[in-house]
Amino acid sequence: SRKPPNRAKRDDVHEAFARIAREHLAPLDAAYRGRSMFPIRDDGSIFLSLASFRDHLLGDTLKGAFDQARNPDRLFIGAIVQNCLGLDPYPGEPGVQCRTGAQVVGKGPNGRDQTKVSDAPPDRNGIEEFCTSPGHKKYCDAGQVRALYLHENESLGPSMARYYASKLWGGETYFVQVDSHLEFYKHWDQLYTDEARATRSYPKSVLSSYPPGFQVEHGGRLDHESPGARLCTCEFSSSDVEAQIIRINTGAGYRGDEPRPTRIPFIAAGFFFARGEFLVDGPFDPFL
Repeated sequence: SRKPPNRAKRDDVHEAFARIAREHLAPLDAAYRGRSMFPIRDDGSIFLSLASFRDHLLGDTLKGAFDQARNPDRLFIGAIVQNCLGLDPYPGEPGVQCRTGAQVVGKGPNGRDQTKVSDAPPDRNGIEEFCTSPGHKKYCDAGQVRALYLHENESLGPSMARYYASKLWGGETYFVQVDSHLEFYKHWDQLYTDEARATRSYPKSVLSSYPPGFQVEHGGRLDHESPGARLCTCEFSSSDVEAQIIRINTGAGYRGDEPRPTRIPFIAAGFFFARGEFLVDGPFDPFL
């Protein structure tokens, strides 16, 4: 008979990570506490932070961001790509057989979903799709796309991935964080820049809302404006999967004719837009 594998305890794993972070990450953050790693340019440039986990829409998100921007030459990407890279991703490095997530294959006698996990090919590489596209290759050649690749089993969750992404910022005027599955409206970059400048607290203001969802893919393009909703209340989730996680709720939506954005008490990780000084005033924390 075979003995069950030794499984590390949760607290032991956390302490091991915290020890490594204190040794390797904390000194870097301390060295730049209160100042930016790069001089903040005043050229209207935008840094788009993307944390992607096995996301097949990453390539379309990049295409939509550049295609719909008024000034795509001022747009810079920092992407953390957490994918299953396959059996032989790099010379001399053993890979893994990629697997799907739980797929619903039918109903059981009690009416519950029956699921299975299957072998799968390596995940789509959205960076490669974008950078080999004839209409977008020029942006990669110009150094406007920065990427860090991780094996999916090395992922430490969205907070850590967004911490990594913040380190790919290179002095751009604005810092924007979005999900890796997003659609962009025409001239989105100019619209958000104008909105930020219209706030009473600019340049310390942060724009945020929940982006509109979509069921049909449009290649990263949004063909109509969405007024957005205010992030006004929160509560602890009642879901078994998300127990004790705070969920932010939306309040009243904007009409679209307001002279300036309204103050709200929360920001959403799936979208916010701020000046580059945001990284100095509220840097990402690797211990979250």
